[in-house]
Amino acid sequence: MEALGKKKWVIPGGHIPLKSTGKEPEMVSQDKIAILNTGLNTVKLRLTVFYSGDDPVNNYILNVKGRRLKKIRINDLIDPFPVTLETDYSLLIEAEEPVVVQFLRMDTGYRNVAVMGAMGFGTDF
Repeated sequence: MEALGKKKWVIPGGHIPLKSTGKEPEMVSQDKIAILNTGLNTVKLRLTVFYSGDDPVNNYILNVKGRRLKKIRINDLIDPFPVTLETDYSLLIEAEEPVVVQFLRMDTGYRNVAVMGAMGFGTDF
């Protein structure tokens, strides 16, 4: 199967709530990306985090093996710098080969858990 998707993806509306309820780690409020690599080869990805009031932080490096799905909690991105909680952010994901990216959020800050998902914006420009 050929590699499906795009090489650049944007997630414009990230925000990881500081407050969580329930058992850790599975009920911690979190943003997550799901990356699907339908190609045969491992794909290297570089993430850049943009903030409204601070300079971007880049060089988060991820690898997704061929013909695999990988889910990454944005909360777990700590190198080169942890993603700031309770702050609006956007992600730029640049892949060496086409991939498909979905954005997921779980907000457990209140008794009623809210879960949502949305496709990222993919482009080859």
